[in-house]
Amino acid sequence: MIRTAFRTRLPALLPLLLLGAVQAQVSAPAVTAARAAGVYPRAAAPGETAWIFGLKGVAPEGNLNVGGQTTGYRLDPASGWLAFQVPKAAAGGPQTLTLRGAPQNLRLNVLTVPPGTDALIYVRPDAAKTVQAEYTRRLQALAETCTKSCPAEVQTVLKSLGAQPSPALTPITAPVKGQSVTPGLAARVTVPPTLAARAPLVNLTTLKAANLPQLLNPAARPPTAPTDSICSALAGTVPTAGLPLGQVLTLLELIFAGDLQTDPTRVGWPNQGRGTRNWPNLPQPGDPPYAKTPPADVLGRLLNLKSGSGKGVTIHVLDTASATEDPFTYSGQYYNVPFTDRPHHGRAIGEIAQAVAPGAAVQYRQVCDKDGSCSTLKTVQALCAVAAEARRGGRHVVNLSVGGPNPTRGLELALREVAALGVPTAASYGNRDDCASLIVGDRCNHYPADWTRAFEFGPAVNLASRSLRPTMLFSVAGWDLAGGQLATYNRGVGNPGLLSEAPSVQAPGEFWLGSPMYPYFGTSFATPVVSGVLANWMSCQSGVPLLPLITTPGQAPLAPNVVNACP
Repeated sequence: MIRTAFRTRLPALLPLLLLGAVQAQVSAPAVTAARAAGVYPRAAAPGETAWIFGLKGVAPEGNLNVGGQTTGYRLDPASGWLAFQVPKAAAGGPQTLTLRGAPQNLRLNVLTVPPGTDALIYVRPDAAKTVQAEYTRRLQALAETCTKSCPAEVQTVLKSLGAQPSPALTPITAPVKGQSVTPGLAARVTVPPTLAARAPLVNLTTLKAANLPQLLNPAARPPTAPTDSICSALAGTVPTAGLPLGQVLTLLELIFAGDLQTDPTRVGWPNQGRGTRNWPNLPQPGDPPYAKTPPADVLGRLLNLKSGSGKGVTIHVLDTASATEDPFTYSGQYYNVPFTDRPHHGRAIGEIAQAVAPGAAVQYRQVCDKDGSCSTLKTVQALCAVAAEARRGGRHVVNLSVGGPNPTRGLELALREVAALGVPTAASYGNRDDCASLIVGDRCNHYPADWTRAFEFGPAVNLASRSLRPTMLFSVAGWDLAGGQLATYNRGVGNPGLLSEAPSVQAPGEFWLGSPMYPYFGTSFATPVVSGVLANWMSCQSGVPLLPLITTPGQAPLAPNVVNACP
């Protein structure tokens, strides 16, 4: 997971995506916070226990907030930490912990992953032998020093992990069933002398001399090692049956600081609109706009798309489809008309992208299964395969119409890998369903789209009294075909008070495809419109275009000079 918190403000033109103030509901006396205050583990699922350490003068029990949700805490006598249970209704992803007198930078990543999700580890090539040789010994060493100073639950996790054998490690670029990945250099890793001579950041001596609270103290934590290419790393899986996943992720990173990073093995899902899709301003509700009209015709009318080409560009669709199949199906409603077993998701994404850029090649990389659960490792491997192709030449665009509330470190590093090679990514912003049941003060997250500001580059450009910078990661919201404005199926719309990152661009997101024709709507299907526009641009222009968020009702969401950039 990524620790970085993004604090960008939503544009004033998005009144339905308001930033709500988080109100702490605590009755305990004021707390004096130590500088080393923090949260353990850094991630936890609803219903699991987490702790705040490094606070002094706190009452032995009281209330704190996880996002907008209130939960009780109690003082753990063994560690002196404040123990609390993550609320069952807690919003997923990074949430602010609010406690009177505590630092305002306390965050907990609330895990929303399928039951039984294991831990995925990424290991630096030069540290692989160390990790496998010292895996059990380091866990046991920390367990020994933790006996008298850690909560009982933490001791149990350490003992259980220490009883496991070290995980098998394989290069990330190795092929995975369900997708075709071009083997990269990681299969024949040679360690640069500077890395081979690097002193270990944590070792057995360190662990025996320290305890868990000392390792968690940010001031005492060893410096982070240089970040290597995620594509050169080796990966392995750590079983977590019966153990809290968040603790496993945190503990493994602590004992191998800088040499090992972690993620859940499963994260994210395809983004399709769910439930009734209807609009109150239609003369006859239930009569969809542009029903059964081919996507190219719809885009020609709405965006004045003339003759898109995309020749020489490959659009990589990382989704539910492979080169030969797309087993994903879905049932729901569109304009009060129910449909069952609507086929595909990834295949529809590719068809929409090709309607925008008919000359572009579409390459499908299956990273999600037929049930809609997406693999972290397959997604990272697919991006590394794109990076390998980009190094060999050609122009490339990535389409990610998948995502979820939890930031994953491997995904962010792999996206930076392709961005550094000039490959832009279009990512779906997320649908309103992602924010279902959330309350004021909750943050409604969706990654990778919420990293869009972190992928900005170059000088700012003044446009319509706004200062904008281009990005290599486009967060794509859906634009309503009937109303000509931001669609109400977008994440956070209609939920005032939720905290949510703004999208960077919007595009039409409702299309009819297949035979018989089915409706496909949601931010997933707005995203390939932008992927196609990027492919068209890159077929005759250099770099990536500046795509501002146009929110004027009735005005096309994409500028004509970008949509029709090529002669």
